[in-house]
Amino acid sequence: MADKRKRDSSEKEKTITIILSILVALVLWAYVLGEVNPTTQQTIANVPVQLLNIQSLTARELAISGDGKYTVNVIIEGKRSDIMNITAQDIIAEADLFGWSKGENFVPVNVIAPESLKILEAKPAKVEVTIEDLVALSKPVEVIFRGNMPADTEEGAIEVKPAAIEITGARSEVEAVTSVQVTVEVADFSAEGSTVQVIASAVNYAGMPVENIKLSANYIQVFAKLLRVKEIPLSVSIVGELAEGLGAELSVPETIKIKGTKGVIDEITSIDAEPVDVTGVTGNGTVSVKVILPEGVELAKGYENIQAGVVVEQISTKVFEYAADEIVLEGLTAGKSVTIQIASVEVKVTGRIDIVDQLEKEDLILYIDTEELAEGIQNVTIKASHEVALHTVTILPEEVTIELLQTGQE
Repeated sequence: MADKRKRDSSEKEKTITIILSILVALVLWAYVLGEVNPTTQQTIANVPVQLLNIQSLTARELAISGDGKYTVNVIIEGKRSDIMNITAQDIIAEADLFGWSKGENFVPVNVIAPESLKILEAKPAKVEVTIEDLVALSKPVEVIFRGNMPADTEEGAIEVKPAAIEITGARSEVEAVTSVQVTVEVADFSAEGSTVQVIASAVNYAGMPVENIKLSANYIQVFAKLLRVKEIPLSVSIVGELAEGLGAELSVPETIKIKGTKGVIDEITSIDAEPVDVTGVTGNGTVSVKVILPEGVELAKGYENIQAGVVVEQISTKVFEYAADEIVLEGLTAGKSVTIQIASVEVKVTGRIDIVDQLEKEDLILYIDTEELAEGIQNVTIKASHEVALHTVTILPEEVTIELLQTGQE
């Protein structure tokens, strides 16, 4: 009986010990959960916001102004062990653009975190999205040459493919584009011509790239030659009539610069412009001069837009008569003789009153160029030279008949 009591007492003590052990374990487990791995809060900074349904804006010809990059700071709650390794990439933040209209919009941000975590707050809770009209604008491609150009040389014969690019995006950003540029190196080109492929860049008035737009082509092909530059005389005439007693004078550059291949440029000694028509002009002003360029020749830099000053003034007229023997026979060599088959010619000049009033017959020289004439009877043109500025010089008749003979005397 005593032994049984002892056994019961011993078993009772074991049970109590087990219960106490379990209690201690539970306490320790609770301590670990509460102190070592507690529930805590943490802010995850710069979580990127994904914009949903951007295509719905495009379908309505709308676009986002800006780069569309937004971030939020997300406050989460959870066990320390669950939170400690969480990064911005583990959290999803979304803003749905479906249904939003043009203007400044504050779009709610929806945040999704792993199941073991609780989202407490997103800062900001909304992102400001500016929506504008989706527009497209075409701009020509401007080629910029970088590097040192050889002396008396310029780039030319430039061909750009494509020559223009369409820019698409939000209105404010597309309209900020002043030009589409490509930059090429002078060293990549030669007199024979070369082609390079370069990246296009849309820039604003300050020459800075405009972001958040789409170009119809990102790569441009540029062909160019290094051309020789030459300065030559420019000839511009006046056509048309003003009111009676009025005349016009042009003020234009005496010379201009052109460029082309060496073989072409070397053959050119002067160049003409289309006549300037002053019909109907009533006062002083400026007009554009259109230079007549031979094939393969271009205007050099700084001469692309030549202007002529037009001065309208009172004019006067004088008429002189020249006998045949007063006409100079230029180029007449020994062993040749010329007979002019007319007694005299009449010369009518117009010009500024102060010049014409003082003009004397001796101030004009009439001449016939006989250097290239063959022997025999032929019609030739009489020309006039003068040092003073005159509007018109009219010779009547303009052509005369002459007879050129070989005298045989040296």
